[in-house]
Amino acid sequence: MATRRRLLPAAAMAVTVGATGLAGAAPAAAALETQVNCTANPGALQPAIDAASPGDTLRVRGTCTGPFTIDKVLTLRGNGQAVLDGNSAGLPAVTIGDLGGSQAHVTLDHLTITHGNAGVGGGIRNNPSATVTLINSTVESNTAQYGGGIYTYGTVHLIRSTVRNNTAGAGGGIMSDTTVVVTLDNSTVERNSAGGGGGLYIRAGSTATLTHSTVRDNTAQVGGGITSEGTVTLNLVHSTVRGNTASDRGGGIDNGGTATLTHSTVERNTSQGGPGSGGGINQQSPSATVTLSQSQVRNNTPDNCAPSGSVPGCVG
Repeated sequence: MATRRRLLPAAAMAVTVGATGLAGAAPAAAALETQVNCTANPGALQPAIDAASPGDTLRVRGTCTGPFTIDKVLTLRGNGQAVLDGNSAGLPAVTIGDLGGSQAHVTLDHLTITHGNAGVGGGIRNNPSATVTLINSTVESNTAQYGGGIYTYGTVHLIRSTVRNNTAGAGGGIMSDTTVVVTLDNSTVERNSAGGGGGLYIRAGSTATLTHSTVRDNTAQVGGGITSEGTVTLNLVHSTVRGNTASDRGGGIDNGGTATLTHSTVERNTSQGGPGSGGGINQQSPSATVTLSQSQVRNNTPDNCAPSGSVPGCVG
């Protein structure tokens, strides 16, 4: 059941219409807020998404059964911690935009996205030119070949959100396509697993920035916490990569691009590939660079950084 009410614009303009005024000018349509009660009707959300106008807000209650597609500017806000359940239907739980490059801008606020199962993007597939922002939300228990929790061709921004317990062939928690932007603020990527990039897999040409965020307890063959491929720019600011495990190399970070750590820590990660496999940070090639600025790489097994001497300031 959906209940709609009109929201007042953020600012109002008083117009006096006179002989030389703006007679006949139509006021801008106000955004609508629609109540979607999935407790009463688990299938209510997708029809509400389809009926919504760009800029509207859907206030969601209960567990909604999907999967879901959102191809417009829209905010979904949970009452409590509402659930978007992909129903293990062989598709992403939530698909943002389309492959044609639509300008979808979607905010998911106080929601749990779960039970997606897809080739690309188990929990969320964010298509080209689309932007998705997660606020106080959780992406958990999804599976995919690429991007178990989230796969993004566009821009993704996590704020006070968590990506956990997802699995994939590559990018257990989050995987980017090429030349995209991934931003995490006060967020956590934990207990995800993959063949490469247990927590995050960032592909060539992309930029990933983690601020006051944590990547922990993820597992992979390569890059237990983070894998960066080729010309990636990876920035960690006041962030931690901790307790991740790789069966081959790069327990914490398997770095192929340019990484800068500022006031950050890589600690207690493990690589099971033996000495020189980069328990903390593994440098994929001589062209890969890591800059440590007031940051520490410590207590990793079997070593902190590999090859030895490849990361200035990293010893042991």
